Amino acid sequence: MFFEPVETPYDVYWRLFGTDIRINPWFWLMSAAMGWSAMNEGFPFLLLWIACVLVSILVHEFGHVMVGRLFGTDGHIVLYSFGGLAVGSNQLDSWWQRILVSLAGPFAGFLLLGVILVGVRFMGDVQLNPYADAALYDLIWINFAWGLLNLLPIWPLDGGQVSHNLLTWINPYRGAYYAHGISFLLAALLAINALIAARGHAIVPFAPTGLYAMLLFGSLAMGSYSAMQQDNRPW
Repeated sequence: MFFEPVETPYDVYWRLFGTDIRINPWFWLMSAAMGWSAMNEGFPFLLLWIACVLVSILVHEFGHVMVGRLFGTDGHIVLYSFGGLAVGSNQLDSWWQRILVSLAGPFAGFLLLGVILVGVRFMGDVQLNPYADAALYDLIWINFAWGLLNLLPIWPLDGGQVSHNLLTWINPYRGAYYAHGISFLLAALLAINALIAARGHAIVPFAPTGLYAMLLFGSLAMGSYSAMQQDNRPW
């Protein structure tokens, strides 16, 4: 599910900063589903949430693309149901370059977060209209929480790619198996936590909960387990 989706007649295309961008229609639907609670305030607030998701994920993916470009790759961006992909940016021979490209996405979001927080600090006690206030809240939440989530050592999130590259450098023969094992255990724990949190008995504080989190981490756990089986084969 974390591979580039096939093109559809409903995809949106454009080019920004020399980078091709494609938005799959599922991106809009999943963004709306994740922010559906904004409808309590009205439809414009849901549209505002989707716009903040769009901006935040583009900033994240451009982080990958720009750092990859420093090392000689030329990736393109695809936004789809599970977020975004910087396709081709990580196709590098050096393990440390691949790690830097992986880290560049979350840290681009943290940079945007820092700019927003500095701006809020300089605004002082200025009263914002409800739309501006909601946009600031959404941008702060997305770039902070999703950035931290992406740094978890779960494959193929950015943190999982970092751990995979690091462990395979340390141990070329078993590093991938260990990296996918860590990913499986953590993703399974978070999937179980999201499931039992519905009954008010979460075992991991501050971890994502709800149906989307359960499906996401469950899928990541299954993918990691499958990768472990492949890594453990003698050939």
